[in-house]
Amino acid sequence: MGRRIVALALSGLAVVGVAAPVAARDFGAVYANDLEYRVFGNKANVPDGTGTDPLATFTNSANAQQQGVAEFAPGSIGHHGGRWAIYRATWIAGDSTELITSWSELQAEVQRRNIMLVRDAAADFRCPVLGDPSPIG
Repeated sequence: MGRRIVALALSGLAVVGVAAPVAARDFGAVYANDLEYRVFGNKANVPDGTGTDPLATFTNSANAQQQGVAEFAPGSIGHHGGRWAIYRATWIAGDSTELITSWSELQAEVQRRNIMLVRDAAADFRCPVLGDPSPIG
């Protein structure tokens, strides 16, 4: 009986030890194709400059809801599972309170010379995008 109690206690600790890291993941969000996707941090070796999926982060947006903007999302042709090639988006003209929620919208602002987009290869990382996106707003 004593061995059974010890075995149950140890198996309970093992379950808690496995479940704790999952619960401790840092969730965030990213915009893609005018939808909001949940993302979570994932420690993975992504050498500088080897990211494949473009993701822009904003350096000076005046919109508190602005998050990163990805070119691809799950199910998009060309999506590589969140192996991000990082770009820094900086407002240099136009309305920095505008909420950018798609890569095409971001590219339009770059073409209008309202946003400067600069590759930051040293910041490449891996962060999976979860399906079941939410509408924005």
